[in-house]
Amino acid sequence: IINANRQPTNMTNMNTAGGEALSKEVLEAKLKEYSFFIDEKLYPELNRRVQAREEVEQEIADYKELIAKLSEMQAHPIEVISDLGFDTVLCHAVAQFPAKMFIHVGMGFHAEMTRNEGIDFCNKRISFLDKLLTRRAAEASEVAHHVESSLTIIEELAKEKEKI
Repeated sequence: IINANRQPTNMTNMNTAGGEALSKEVLEAKLKEYSFFIDEKLYPELNRRVQAREEVEQEIADYKELIAKLSEMQAHPIEVISDLGFDTVLCHAVAQFPAKMFIHVGMGFHAEMTRNEGIDFCNKRISFLDKLLTRRAAEASEVAHHVESSLTIIEELAKEKEKI
């Protein structure tokens, strides 16, 4: 378990404090403390980590869709959604078979590429994003484990409180 300062907390000997049994009030205070920590620290952190993972998953899906559109561009025109400014104004457009196009390369930058260069870049970008996705998933899993551990401690404290 980690506390609000991200320091490990030892919960192995919660039923005694200086050799004396913990009172019901002390256990109630600990229950509130851990509940607050879960609600105010762990759940928001878990939501942030899951959202970050989902954003990477969406970006991978977008690049895969772009590869499919670039691949079918040989046979017939391609329909695209074009950004007219700051991701707020979008319009549908039909590209007849452009020799070059601008592809988002990350961090808000777009580079001019041919169809084949675009497909190669998308494959490399997906490979990079797969590694990032693995890291983001591990981070979310770690926070989920902290939540589970904290909930287990709360259950143990509640059982201890019932015994008193």
